[in-house]
Amino acid sequence: MPERGASLIEVILVVGLVGLMVAFAGESFVGATSRYHDKSVTTELAAELRTARHLAITRREPMRVVFESEGTRVRTERANVPGIPLRQYEYARRGIVVERLSNGPSVVFYPSGRAATPTTITLRNIRQQRWQLTVSLTGRVSLS
Repeated sequence: MPERGASLIEVILVVGLVGLMVAFAGESFVGATSRYHDKSVTTELAAELRTARHLAITRREPMRVVFESEGTRVRTERANVPGIPLRQYEYARRGIVVERLSNGPSVVFYPSGRAATPTTITLRNIRQQRWQLTVSLTGRVSLS
């Protein structure tokens, strides 16, 4: 039986088509990864707020979540003993910054689970997309 192989033109054509498919899929993958990354930071910040509320309830003492002025770190501390962090979350190299806090740089949770004041935290990524974390007076943390 005679052997039949592919010509050079056929091989180049197939390699070119595969290259185009990889290029288009790569752009889509990078975009999806970036969106997932941004969502993970906002979800983790919401989790830090919820954890502080839980600590206030279980320890039966007020807890404060402080968003540091450079917008790259959040720390949880006892409200009666400021400056000594119990927990800390750094997001400096994650491409998200805290753009604005509606009621000052910190959120305080009481042992009842309630928040001292309702607060809206606006987060922004490098593409200028924004998300909001809302802490209600009852202490509920929601992400929008």
